[in-house]
Amino acid sequence: LPESYLTRLYFLDLDDEPQYNPRRRTVVPGKAQSQAPQWPCAIAMRMPVEGFGEVALYADNQGRGFTPVDFPLNLNRAFARDRIYRVETALATWRRAGYTFSGKITARLEQASVLLQQAEQTDSLPEQTRLWNDSLVESLWAGEESAIARAQQRIEQRSSRLDFRFGCNFFGHPGQGEKYDRHFRQLFNYATVPFYWSGFEPSPGQPQYGPVDEQVNWLRQAGIMPKGHPLIWFHEASVPEWIRGKPYGEVRSQLQRRVQDITRHYGSQIPVYDVINEAHEVPWSNELKLSPDQFLELTRIACDAARQGFPQVQRIVNSCCLWAENVAYFGPPQRSPYRYLQACLKADIPFEVIGIQLYYPDQDMFEIDRKLDRFIGLGKPIHITEMAASSQTGVDEQSQMGEAVGLWHGPWSETIQADWAEQIYTLAYSKPEIQAVTWWDFSDVGVFWPFGGLLNRDLQPKEAFYRLRSLLQRWQIPHTLDAVAPVSLP
Repeated sequence: LPESYLTRLYFLDLDDEPQYNPRRRTVVPGKAQSQAPQWPCAIAMRMPVEGFGEVALYADNQGRGFTPVDFPLNLNRAFARDRIYRVETALATWRRAGYTFSGKITARLEQASVLLQQAEQTDSLPEQTRLWNDSLVESLWAGEESAIARAQQRIEQRSSRLDFRFGCNFFGHPGQGEKYDRHFRQLFNYATVPFYWSGFEPSPGQPQYGPVDEQVNWLRQAGIMPKGHPLIWFHEASVPEWIRGKPYGEVRSQLQRRVQDITRHYGSQIPVYDVINEAHEVPWSNELKLSPDQFLELTRIACDAARQGFPQVQRIVNSCCLWAENVAYFGPPQRSPYRYLQACLKADIPFEVIGIQLYYPDQDMFEIDRKLDRFIGLGKPIHITEMAASSQTGVDEQSQMGEAVGLWHGPWSETIQADWAEQIYTLAYSKPEIQAVTWWDFSDVGVFWPFGGLLNRDLQPKEAFYRLRSLLQRWQIPHTLDAVAPVSLP
């Protein structure tokens, strides 16, 4: 592998938490030498797998973790061996729970093991490398197919979830016109409206309610539930100039006032909010240089103030970067969203819903399913608050992110985007703890994720739009929800 891949290799503990990367002594094509991590450790690295895509791969010594005696380590072999083990372990657990799996999945895993054995029987490194790659292809496909098969069986075993929220941000209204609105109504029963602080309140004490009022009125007339996003976010796109340089105490007071005012103004018209966004110390969302303790305090203030403004509010604590590679690459004081949420729960911060972002994350469906289940284990309902994948490769000049990234099954196309969307929604809908999924954005006009819309720039539906409509019909999800009363929570 080129050095650029090996420099992004990182270590994890056996709870899937990334460790801050120890210093790399040497990195040359094909080899990396590093100072020792904490033992025992697991290893993660994004790597191309010919015949599947380019995704993050994991090695953990079949669940035991690696210790010094396991090095030097051949990563190709370790990734192939441990992927078989991880999928076989999951299948054994799922079978004990009553799920069944096709002979095709079993055959894939058997073939993966055969290829691994063949690699052990040759001394030719190029031949071994090819065999390890081919073994990975079979086990990666087997993992994805088994995760989707389990999800489909869970859906078939349960009645339709009439309160499931099928959402998207509504930022293109009214600017993108009637065609945008018409297609939006055909697909969604839940819509996110914007409260980015700098644009919403360009001068202190002068909030601009008009544009959001117009969106909320249209949504309520259409029977679509509005959701607000974000009440607190410290990205440069949201922090107003007039708050920069203010002491922390004044920032805290202004945010408490802002959250109370907005939730009181809308009351039951907007029953749900992302009350705080990306507060787990990612470097791009800390314009005011806050400490972890200050982020935790502001999370509490946001949650308390939202309830004071509207007592029936649903409060979402929203996070990005579920795999937390930023912890490995940037180090303290950052923490993973999982550890941040654990801290919120330990501090008894009152909120109803965990929000997670899931833009195409360089992970296969088996690993995505595994990560969703980990967050479900925290014991609160979950909303996937932002999500997208690209519909073509290259640079999208209208996208905030620029170039389409990643490779899942093949180069991005409308069909690959539709496949990805259909599988993600199937995983999410199969889990009763996940109550909502929100796509981001609806069209490719001024899109965030490159070519990530469900409509193209001419506002014509892409294949993913029709695939999701088919899921709505199959699952019998209504096109409208009660736009006033929030959905009940367990």
